[in-house]
Amino acid sequence: MNQQLIKTTIKQDFLRDFSDIKLYVIISSNLVKKPVLTTLEDVIQGGADIVQLREKTMPDSTFLTLAKEFKKITFQSKTLFIVNDRAEIAKKADADGLHIGQSDINISAARKIIGYSKIVGISTHTIVQAREAQREGADYISVGPIFYTGTKDYEPPVGLDYLKQVKREITIPFVAIGGINLENINDILNAGGSCLAICSAIICSDTIVQTTRSFKTQLIQYSLSLKSKHL
Repeated sequence: MNQQLIKTTIKQDFLRDFSDIKLYVIISSNLVKKPVLTTLEDVIQGGADIVQLREKTMPDSTFLTLAKEFKKITFQSKTLFIVNDRAEIAKKADADGLHIGQSDINISAARKIIGYSKIVGISTHTIVQAREAQREGADYISVGPIFYTGTKDYEPPVGLDYLKQVKREITIPFVAIGGINLENINDILNAGGSCLAICSAIICSDTIVQTTRSFKTQLIQYSLSLKSKHL
């Protein structure tokens, strides 16, 4: 199988099997307690389905070196690897996709850089932004921050009502994000968020593998309970 076909298959599998993707972990080297690559290995061991490398201030050359290491580890474990914000880094590291914010480059420009076989996601904070992302061809959106988060303390929480609105109206995959922890996870699940993006609650934990596994277990159990209700 040639490389282009492999890349296209990754995206097709992502879109087709998104209901099986539960846990999306965001890793930033300025937040981790352990070495960043050890943190990556731990979250994968704990059951992360997607890993995003988010480095807002790291120089490009350092970021690229780290991204290439992430690619090696995630490729071996068959974990999807997303780069935040920097399309050129995503391309050079051969990441599976790119995640952009509302103030970053647009979806069309991102695809021209990283290629049309790659996954492109975008952050949304309002239903207008979610509708626009869907129209412009985003592969997925993030919805949030649902609750207050120190990771993005400049963005006010959007609350559960926006998540419910996305669940009702948006047809592309979506990921709930922002201040989610093991205490409020059920609120997210009950509002319709079946795929969660977690950062601090996992990577700042003293027991990353166990904490990741706890999130994943709850997500799987909730999914199974929904399926049993429809039998």
